[in-house]
Amino acid sequence: MASDCSYGFGANFSLSFEEAVARVEKLLVLHGFEIYTRLSLQEIVGDSLKGKLGRYLILGACNPEFAKEFFVADPDIGLQIPCNIIIYELQNGRCRIMIKDPARIMDLISNPIAVQAAIKVKEQLEQVIEDLKSQNPN
Repeated sequence: MASDCSYGFGANFSLSFEEAVARVEKLLVLHGFEIYTRLSLQEIVGDSLKGKLGRYLILGACNPEFAKEFFVADPDIGLQIPCNIIIYELQNGRCRIMIKDPARIMDLISNPIAVQAAIKVKEQLEQVIEDLKSQNPN
């Protein structure tokens, strides 16, 4: 999965912001994730970045089945979840969709059960990006 981000993966898409959000939300649900949080960057920083950044949404999603594995392996794992997905407008009218790489955080945890679960979560989330690419070829 190509990306210039060392802690996440994703791509740029020729989608409106609204369409990108709708497609990501639908695909997350199809892949077993539930969306627990929706946070707009503007809610965090107000209008201080107006003109510098377009609309920017952070989704917090979690797959309950994998979450069970994580919490059994390490009760402190709550510090690392949910999986964050960001969707933001680019100045060229496109959108960027990025997902936090759950396997990267497992470098900090030595429990093999948690590592295996993180790899499975990453595979599911990579599929979300691949599904988006197949629906919206550039």
